Amino acid sequence: MLEEFSVELTAGGGVFAVLVIWLVFRLFFRKSSAQAQIEQVLTPYKLDELKNIILPDGLGGLLEIESVFLLEQGVLILREYPISGHLYGADKIEQWTQIVDGRSYKFTNPLHHLEHSRQTIRSLIPKMPVFCHVVFTAESNFPKGKPASVSVLTSFEQDMQRLFNSPKLPAESREKMWNVIKQNICNDVQSLIRE
Repeated sequence: MLEEFSVELTAGGGVFAVLVIWLVFRLFFRKSSAQAQIEQVLTPYKLDELKNIILPDGLGGLLEIESVFLLEQGVLILREYPISGHLYGADKIEQWTQIVDGRSYKFTNPLHHLEHSRQTIRSLIPKMPVFCHVVFTAESNFPKGKPASVSVLTSFEQDMQRLFNSPKLPAESREKMWNVIKQNICNDVQSLIRE
């Protein structure tokens, strides 16, 4: 009886271990469906990308930027928000509203952070076109309309076409300006904070 119980525990432990490994793989090694969709839209157009970078903001501080892409048309700053539900917001409104299951929640206008990011990049490369875009990656919609630089996942590809159809920059100047951004990335933030 004890031997049967230990065999069952061992088999159960094996199944549990396989389940844990599978979950870890899904969490850390596979891109989410939303990230994969965004990647699919951007891949034909992006020349390079930087993720989770910290740059001097031009005012004596530092600013973290989630994703920056080099395109033939300029630089694209992209920010993803996993917010679902009915969303209400506009360019100049401080607080946006999310309605889920009949409950209302406020959140800070994500375009403000993007504008700070744009100003940071422009302080480094004033002549480079800098585009900003927010993508809401969870199941969401804007019943009363959305700002031009905002997408839900289902409209992202269509919304980006205007940018992709913009005039292209000469390769040499584009690369030169991109290198300025890369040279200004703060790698040792801890030492900067201590100073």
